[in-house]
Amino acid sequence: MSKSIYKPTFWLFCLGALAALGILISLGNWQVARLAWKEQLISDVDSRVASAPIEAPGPDQWASVSRDTHVYTPVTVTGTYDHASEVHVWFALGRPQGGAYGGPGYLILSRFITSQGWDVIVNRGFVPDAMKEPQSRPETLVEGEQTLTGLMRFDEPQNWNSPAADEIKNVWIVRQVNEMADYLKLDPAKTAPYWIDLTQGQGVNGLPQGGETRITFTNTHLQYALTWFGLAIVLVLVFAVWLFKAIRSPQEPVE
Repeated sequence: MSKSIYKPTFWLFCLGALAALGILISLGNWQVARLAWKEQLISDVDSRVASAPIEAPGPDQWASVSRDTHVYTPVTVTGTYDHASEVHVWFALGRPQGGAYGGPGYLILSRFITSQGWDVIVNRGFVPDAMKEPQSRPETLVEGEQTLTGLMRFDEPQNWNSPAADEIKNVWIVRQVNEMADYLKLDPAKTAPYWIDLTQGQGVNGLPQGGETRITFTNTHLQYALTWFGLAIVLVLVFAVWLFKAIRSPQEPVE
């Protein structure tokens, strides 16, 4: 047996390999847990979307409303639009699913004053680029009391490089309820912490074109888990070969 196994560097290398193996296995197990969570989330959302609409949560329920429990929940709400208060979200609609219009354009998010007196921002749907401003589409500005049906949505992910809204031109990319409500000068205490995506359009020819909500989830946790476990197996094989040579060789292992 090689005398190298009595050297401190031999055992340090072994401990390093063992630590690396533990890290790789932990990362793989974490991805397996994430996979189970993501599959449960997808199942919950699918079940939620297929359920019957409920009344949109009002102020007395907002404390218990969250993305985890309510995103994509079908709701109904009754009230009137304030068409003077719109947010225009730039959107490239590649595959229309709620009507015939597509291409570059805008999602029209409007203030909606409920019959109970509180406000909620409503995504009325998509309009082509040339119809961004309300005066270009007077036929879409429905008046009077409306009963709407849509899906509850929450703030979109935002980080340091997310495009900022151009409030002068009223062009938005990332939707955050507080930012939109502040731009529309809504009372925070009376504004719902979510917005509603309509499931169908209102107005002439279905514009704005509702029903364009994209319900998609990235689920790559299985691939990541296999990657980490695969690296762990490779590490074990490489270490086994090194250990065999270190024990059998009369020479000291390279430090």
